Amino acid sequence: MRATINGLRIAIVALGFYWLLLFIGTHIPPNQLLGKINQSDKLLHLLAFAGLAFLMCWALPTIRSQMYRNTLTGGGICVLYAAIDELLQIPVGRTADWNDFFADCAGICIGMAVYTVARSVLLKTQWNLLR
Repeated sequence: MRATINGLRIAIVALGFYWLLLFIGTHIPPNQLLGKINQSDKLLHLLAFAGLAFLMCWALPTIRSQMYRNTLTGGGICVLYAAIDELLQIPVGRTADWNDFFADCAGICIGMAVYTVARSVLLKTQWNLLR
């Protein structure tokens, strides 16, 4: 049984909300946001896109035999968005940076790995409880 809110999967709602916040965060003009952040810009990209990839993989409907294919599909969508996101930052006075894109991709790989491990552990635990 899937957890739902009025028929919508919680994962889809969480993904939509997170993606909207990510878009807003990456498109705020640099003088309004970056001056207040003391962390590495690349670390923020890595963490933000790890979260996006995890939620994207969770939101895709998956049966056990297609888990890896759907996880790769979710990761591919995130990589495509990372490229588009970098280009869309130019009109708001930010720069499209290859290093930011590579940090995004590293975060996507981490998010996919965490999702895959978490899902495998949960499925194994659920299987053991049912036996």
